[in-house]
Amino acid sequence: MNHKKPNQALPPHPFFEAVNDPPNLTDCINAIDRAYSVIALCDALKLDEEEGGLSPDAAFGFYWVTVLTRSALSYVSTRLVALDHENKERDKQTSVYLSALSHSLPTIGSEHRERVLNHTATQLNVTRSEVDQFIEGITGA
Repeated sequence: MNHKKPNQALPPHPFFEAVNDPPNLTDCINAIDRAYSVIALCDALKLDEEEGGLSPDAAFGFYWVTVLTRSALSYVSTRLVALDHENKERDKQTSVYLSALSHSLPTIGSEHRERVLNHTATQLNVTRSEVDQFIEGITGA
């Protein structure tokens, strides 16, 4: 029942474009959409005995479609867990950085304050006005 010719490479997984790239939310959503489309297609097929059932080749293909869909959803789950972990780590680092900044501001002389605040904005990938708003919020000034 194996229809694969010898020395023929397997095609890439149809639900993923770049599995070696770091996980990102867009790829996960796209894979879920593709899996949903395959499930909707399978639901639309008339596969009961009254309609003649499946030929052996069709049953083989249907089996592999379900395997691919199941593996895709498992893979997406793993990548989403990795993304969640990365986001939590990034939030933790930002929190530590901001905590250190808020504790050190009173000891920083005015000549270095501007440079430190500009560096903070760059480090956190935010605008300088957002850093100033944060400082105003914690100091009440």
